[in-house]
Amino acid sequence: MERYIAFLRGINVSGQKIIKMEMLRKVASDAGFGDVKTYIQSGNLIFTSDEKDENKLILKTEELIEMNFGFRTDVIIRKRTDIEAIVNLPLFDPMKSDDEKKFYITFLKHENSQAPEFPIFSKNREIEFFQGNGREIFSVCTLHKGVYGFPNAFVEKLTGIAATTRNPITLRKILEV
Repeated sequence: MERYIAFLRGINVSGQKIIKMEMLRKVASDAGFGDVKTYIQSGNLIFTSDEKDENKLILKTEELIEMNFGFRTDVIIRKRTDIEAIVNLPLFDPMKSDDEKKFYITFLKHENSQAPEFPIFSKNREIEFFQGNGREIFSVCTLHKGVYGFPNAFVEKLTGIAATTRNPITLRKILEV
């Protein structure tokens, strides 16, 4: 039995694509996912499954959402062990964060066979994309005119692949669920 984390893209943002986490847990449990949990309202579904094919799990989850909530959204799935490996990288040491910069991990829905050459900077240089592995792209966002950049739209435009972004703090909390 494998432990997975499904990241639902763009739900419960600005009153769009609303999913109550209690209902999501019920729908996932009824569909046969085991030990189902959620973390905060931004669409983090944690579960176990005998299924080893992540693409099958993605399709199943997307269909469940469409059937039960009436809209389609991209789902990105990773094994719990994959998330553990990422947050344990030295570059995401909590001591390296400060008020001037924030680290993010952008998860691609499927592998990017044409990985870009790093580093890459956003237009105003408020986001530096410094590393990637084909399935994730790591970035650091600095304070620019009073706000932090956010890498998701840039990564999707760069790769042409649906993606969702989380920070290492959120990922650590998901692992505790």
